[in-house]
Amino acid sequence: MTEATTVATKGALHGFRVLDLSRVVSGPMAAVVLADQGADVIKVEAPGWGDGIRYLGASRNGLSAIFSMINRNKRSLAVNLKHPQGAALIRILVQSADVVLQNYRPGKIEKLGLGYADLAAINPNLVYCSINGMGEVGPYAEQKVYDYVIQGLTGATDAQAERGAPPAMVRSIIYDKVTALMAAQSITAALLARERGAGGQHVRVSMLDVGLYFNWPDLMWNYSFLGPNVEYAGDLADNYAVNQTADGAIVSHHLGADTSPYTTAQLLEILSHNDIPVGRANKRDEVCDDPQVLANGMLEISDHPRGGAMRLPKPPARFSKTPYSQRHQSPEIGQHTVEILSEIGLSFEDMQALAREGVIA
Repeated sequence: MTEATTVATKGALHGFRVLDLSRVVSGPMAAVVLADQGADVIKVEAPGWGDGIRYLGASRNGLSAIFSMINRNKRSLAVNLKHPQGAALIRILVQSADVVLQNYRPGKIEKLGLGYADLAAINPNLVYCSINGMGEVGPYAEQKVYDYVIQGLTGATDAQAERGAPPAMVRSIIYDKVTALMAAQSITAALLARERGAGGQHVRVSMLDVGLYFNWPDLMWNYSFLGPNVEYAGDLADNYAVNQTADGAIVSHHLGADTSPYTTAQLLEILSHNDIPVGRANKRDEVCDDPQVLANGMLEISDHPRGGAMRLPKPPARFSKTPYSQRHQSPEIGQHTVEILSEIGLSFEDMQALAREGVIA
């Protein structure tokens, strides 16, 4: 099998190795983008407890839905990074890695001897991506951050307020997820630059910076022009509305009429016939059966060894020559520890000794 054939059957990023030291959502979701595109992603977790996202939200048999999606196609290595021998194992793995991804608060990973300077000294071609909440300097840099903090700081909660009402939350961890997508794109850009001779580099991505970038085109357009003679505007969303129907609701432009006597089907037909953008306001339990969702074939059903039958989305980017395939389900904690450490030359006896010391599991 030629290299081109292998890439075509195993994904665009086949042959690249990623050490995913991150936790919760922003880092792991960035890493799953790379994993879904064929990279060998090694998820490094603490022995015993593992990534805390394993225990969040809807679950079955101890498997959470969110963990299953954002950690599929990865291998799990259970290593105690706070133990000197655990950190030493990561430094050995870095020798053959292309990417390291971490989302510790600034300064924390350096205390473990696993910062960019430490690892670039071992592998100068390494692409090292740091995700953090607020940035690396400034009054909030060391603060623990979750998505809702970024919603508040970037004005998103203000944008949800209706006509002078109090600020309100977006009911989704939107900035965790968009930070993940930005980080994944930035990593692949750095890998492309490396292929063109730039060498390895440190890529820094903060949730606050991504939130500002994401909000600016529409939510912040009134704050773009400096000086006089600015024609200010309302929010883009002010042009649209949720319109109630006799049996549900639709989303469209403001219609300026009472739509409640009409069924959803009637309004969809009338408005689409007149080339007015319109869609059914699906309830969440209706999304999976929407005819266009079904036509796109975006959702797939597979059996997880722990969770059983699951329905999860495929990656939205569709490659004509390097298509997606689900190689394996999200792993158990340390499921691939022996396999991965064998690849770097450790014997089973070596691993037993490390396990007795609490270094691996």
